[in-house]
Amino acid sequence: MNELDRYADEVWDRFIDFVSEPVSALNQEQVRDELARCGLDITNAVSRVQRALATANAKNELAAAREKRASIVEKLTSVVAPRIEGLRERLDGMIAGKLKGSVQAAYFRKLEEAADEDDLRRLMDDIERLDALADIDETETET
Repeated sequence: MNELDRYADEVWDRFIDFVSEPVSALNQEQVRDELARCGLDITNAVSRVQRALATANAKNELAAAREKRASIVEKLTSVVAPRIEGLRERLDGMIAGKLKGSVQAAYFRKLEEAADEDDLRRLMDDIERLDALADIDETETET
């Protein structure tokens, strides 16, 4: 039987409280000094706790990102451009009015290359989804 097992934990707690200041009364520097004086190195323990916290935070961020992605995909799949007469002309006006810079140039090029009604519908869907994404970004920056 070793000396520590001779008394119950409560007895040792009372003894330690008697011979030392309460931990709540010490600042961090004093706690570090006291640990060093006792020859205790808590570097590994602190590193393990920090890694565990970082892992927990990363898991929470990943779950939030997955949830956000699912929401965005759901919104995008629900956006379908309505059937429009004169679709090519309508697309030309939308591209000129809603898009800017290199995105606008890319969509004009796609419009020129569109061979049939299906190509035009896909282009319209893309532009509508681009608008929906912009609305999602605006909503998130406001909150």
